[in-house]
Amino acid sequence: MSMEAPKQRESVESLATKLANEFDTDVFLYNSPTTRQYDDEIVAACLERERRSKVLLILVSEGGDPDAAYRIARCFQDHYDKFTCLVPSYCKSAGTLITVGAHELVMTDFGELGPLDIQLVKKDELWETQSGLTVMSALDALKEKSFSTFEHYFMEIKKRSRDTVTFKTAAEIAIKLTAGLFSPIFQQIDPMHVGEASRAQAIAQHYGLRLAFCGKNISAENVDALISQYPAHGFVVDRTEAASLFNKVRKPNAAEEQLIKVLGDSASDILRETQTIRRFLSGEKRGVENVPTNGAAESSEESKSGEASADAGEGPERQAVVRRSAAASE
Repeated sequence: MSMEAPKQRESVESLATKLANEFDTDVFLYNSPTTRQYDDEIVAACLERERRSKVLLILVSEGGDPDAAYRIARCFQDHYDKFTCLVPSYCKSAGTLITVGAHELVMTDFGELGPLDIQLVKKDELWETQSGLTVMSALDALKEKSFSTFEHYFMEIKKRSRDTVTFKTAAEIAIKLTAGLFSPIFQQIDPMHVGEASRAQAIAQHYGLRLAFCGKNISAENVDALISQYPAHGFVVDRTEAASLFNKVRKPNAAEEQLIKVLGDSASDILRETQTIRRFLSGEKRGVENVPTNGAAESSEESKSGEASADAGEGPERQAVVRRSAAASE
């Protein structure tokens, strides 16, 4: 968690709770990579508190695990009637996948999303990744280039021979020339790597479509566009570009702007691993029993267990998360 100054934290919580009471919206700040150990934290945090009907997720993330991103977005969909995602700065890759599940997207002038192409570990490299689309794009380029080369050889043979060479002979010569040129290139292709790239893109597509179906803020066609229509993984999808993809995109209102300003670096910079923040900023809605929303089958015990905040470390759900994390690290 981030080392916030006590006075700053008090000011942030005061503003967040004021916003929460005014709009009946819980406020959650997530400035962190998306990894599997963190999705459990968010599920536990939602179960442990007296929730309002809506949630505002302030999201800053450089991405990470698409499985974790899916679970985070699905958690907010399941436990709230309305899920709004506010992107104040950098939100890429798996972070963008979370926004696909929101019912509404809010972006500041500094906010940016990115494509949903999954990153793969580079072959024979440590800690280096490449987009899964790179492999598929290379295959498409080779296919187009090899066909155009065959076509060029064939037409030149027919033209220069003044049709004295038959169609069959011209085609055979063009095939041999094209195969001789491209065979060494195609022989370097690893079928397993191609399969991995294809399945990686399918993961983003299937998660994206499932989240979009519930969020209803982006069409299936535009989910596919986020996956495959951008030339680079770092491509900037700003608010104007996002408005061409999502149905509901707006600027922050005055209360949201003020909260972002008070949050400072916590809402504008990617924090180091030791400073990451994943917690509710607003206080709980007291005295109201949680009612399951969107078909979530929660027990009465779960709905009453929330006296702890997202990072307080209390409650049975939080204890279960701690036990799971400890077991995974052994």
